[in-house]
Amino acid sequence: MHGREADRRPRARLGASPALSTTGPDGSGSLTRSAREQTAFGWFLFVYFLVSFSQGVYPPLLSELMSALGLSFAAAGLLGSAFGVARLALDLPAGLLIERIGATGLTHAGIGLILAGTVLTATASSLPALLLARGLTGLGSGMSMVVALVYLMRAGPPERRTQRGNMLESALIAGNAVSAYLAGAVSVRAGWRWGFGLAAVAIGAGWLAALRILPVLEGGGREPAVVTPGPLRAAGPVPSPVTLLAIYLAAFALAFGWSGGIATLAPLYGGRALGLSPAVIGQTLTIAYAIEVAILVPVGWAADTLGRLRILLPGFGLILAGTVLLPLTRSVPGYTLACTLVIVGMTVWMIPPALLAERLSGRFGGRVVGLYRFTADLAIVVAPALVGWLIERGGFGVAASAVAVVTALSAGIVAVVLARPRYARWWRTRRH
Repeated sequence: MHGREADRRPRARLGASPALSTTGPDGSGSLTRSAREQTAFGWFLFVYFLVSFSQGVYPPLLSELMSALGLSFAAAGLLGSAFGVARLALDLPAGLLIERIGATGLTHAGIGLILAGTVLTATASSLPALLLARGLTGLGSGMSMVVALVYLMRAGPPERRTQRGNMLESALIAGNAVSAYLAGAVSVRAGWRWGFGLAAVAIGAGWLAALRILPVLEGGGREPAVVTPGPLRAAGPVPSPVTLLAIYLAAFALAFGWSGGIATLAPLYGGRALGLSPAVIGQTLTIAYAIEVAILVPVGWAADTLGRLRILLPGFGLILAGTVLLPLTRSVPGYTLACTLVIVGMTVWMIPPALLAERLSGRFGGRVVGLYRFTADLAIVVAPALVGWLIERGGFGVAASAVAVVTALSAGIVAVVLARPRYARWWRTRRH
């Protein structure tokens, strides 16, 4: 489509039909569609890399924050749940709002709330202030992730959904890794508050960079949008409720393993049972994150090429193995190995939304993403509070067992429900 023809088409909003230009603004063809798309997507990833500093600084500083403010294990768990409760409250409304008002307002509000929550965390002196700070961060995170998921699942070729999702995960995890390392190093020299202050600076820079991607997400501006999400394909048969529940259960289990295992159990075990400093915990998580970033894109390619279920189930297996190993470790190398297994298992994080987009076809939109995020954030609410309470009542081994049971049961149910149709087709082929 030439630029002059594209200018006569109405500008698309999020979820509208594609309006991609293959020429420059003057119709000269100096900018190809592919180059423009890649540039826009690169800025998109850069923004989320910086914004993810809000989450990366939290685990390595949690133990020191507890000591400084005299918090119990249960109170530390509540901090994680406050983040999850706030995201849970915003998921469904955000899914509806993005279809009504578009991405620009949600993006500004989301990053602004994340920044406000991070600044408040850096200055908090009591548990109520910390709960409010984590709540603000959760609200902003919920808004920004709904925007990101709708964009990723509806823009670009359907056969590369998991790869695009894992590229976003690479940016998020790279941000977690860098911020975890820097937060630990800064905390040792200047205190935990400066670690959160450093994250606030990065998030502010991300907010400024977001101005470059807003026309892409919204489809606004003088020119046609560079990448505007379009319909996936014609709506097909509605999948069974059992199939949809299995996919949502996979999202719940992955979020439970992350928030209960990596964000709560791992830093508390490292800081309290092993006596590790925030710097060592940050370095340990950085190693695990670096490995995850290195394999995220190949894992996404494998899921899109070999079958998403074939990659999802081994991911669950790694999370289960790392969770079981964690309370058995007595040294930094063992602790690093356990954390790495769990974090590497999280490379399958974007497979459930890709499965939803695949099975729901043209019905995939803001409402579906809102429900998906609601399911995942329900786990983020439950897991930290449950893990903190179980540590106080029964110790780290009991808490790890609870995370392992949720992971194993969910993986089994997902395998039975999602693999059954494929197995039935294979059996019919064998019989004939």
